[in-house]
Amino acid sequence: MISVIIPTLNEEETILDCLRSLSAQSIPRDSYEIIVVDGDSSDRTCSIAATLADQVISQKRAGIGGARGDGAAAAKGDIFVFTDADTRHPPTWLETIREKLTTSGYDVCTGPVRFYNRTLRSDIIQVWRRHYLLFHLFGFYWLIGSNTAVLKEVYFRAGGHRDISILEDYDLSRRLAATDARCIYDRSTAVFTSARRIKGILGYTGVYLTGFYHYHITRSETDLLYYPHSHEIISQRFAMPDDLRKVRQKILAAWVKMFQG
Repeated sequence: MISVIIPTLNEEETILDCLRSLSAQSIPRDSYEIIVVDGDSSDRTCSIAATLADQVISQKRAGIGGARGDGAAAAKGDIFVFTDADTRHPPTWLETIREKLTTSGYDVCTGPVRFYNRTLRSDIIQVWRRHYLLFHLFGFYWLIGSNTAVLKEVYFRAGGHRDISILEDYDLSRRLAATDARCIYDRSTAVFTSARRIKGILGYTGVYLTGFYHYHITRSETDLLYYPHSHEIISQRFAMPDDLRKVRQKILAAWVKMFQG
């Protein structure tokens, strides 16, 4: 069985389309389950999700990484598939993933994430996101949070998701790579997500630069856990706390200096 895991927080505007696309997959409905892990939504997310999901559970652990981990703990399948509430999936998505992980000998599968409501900003971000493919060409895979599938045994062997709020996909990628898990980046597993939260190119880039700063330099578990959710920063970058804004500015300045000299 396949277990599809979706973290949510106030996603009443997007969750129905997500679940409809998952309910219309080419494989039999009883061959996969849909698990929604809700982080205490104040809107109708849970009631909407209950109409199509097999399980709607309350998030117990912290951060988006913790939410994905809660879903894995509740899952019955031997393949875990992680996606997001504002993402839509083609009918053959799960069928292709299943083939890659059960027939082709891979342990992990990821693929492109494209925008279904394109804007100029989203097109620029899409080019930036192609670094994922570049990493794969050189043998290093960076899983994409809204389009990740992994065998249950391999997932738990790597330690699963940690309780962090930023770069949870990157963190899992590194630990899976350390176990020598075999990963495929498959273009045919592309999914489509919303560009609604992307309000600024520098804000979007700054999210990841600041996340890498805490991940690789400060190594602060507190900053990785309590770091504002990336969606929040992208949509409200001008309201970013001063300390995070200063860190971002320092990192951007360092990058500019590096490329100039």
